[in-house]
Amino acid sequence: MNRKKKGWRIALGLVAGFLLLNLVWYGVTTVQYKPFLAAVPEHVTGVHAMTKDGLSYNVKTPDYLSYVGNLAVSDDEAGIWLIIWPTLFGDDEYGVRIQEKQTGYELMVNDQLKLLEPDVELQAILDRNKPKITRLVEQAKTVFPLD
Repeated sequence: MNRKKKGWRIALGLVAGFLLLNLVWYGVTTVQYKPFLAAVPEHVTGVHAMTKDGLSYNVKTPDYLSYVGNLAVSDDEAGIWLIIWPTLFGDDEYGVRIQEKQTGYELMVNDQLKLLEPDVELQAILDRNKPKITRLVEQAKTVFPLD
């Protein structure tokens, strides 16, 4: 009889732990992404995306039990995309995708648009496109409530 009670307690503890994990995840992601979702209206497809002044903006909320989502601003005509991974406690992470002719480059940069891992070739590509990327960062900060 004691074994049955112990088994039920373990099962109940596991269910309660799983429910708590889901509740914490939902609360954290809802609070963190609420201002971003408010800034970009929901499209009829259920995706938060909009176009404004020739730029596209979208918000990708974290998948189930993940805390990583992203914000994106793109200038499709110029072939440049800015991706921002907001973190809960500041120090957002930035990435840039640059399409030049038939080649695409993905760069990880800081908020000052400096490469996280120095590379001569990628630095030249970044420098060539810096005015366009700077515009995307500035526009992102006007639409999204970023630090």
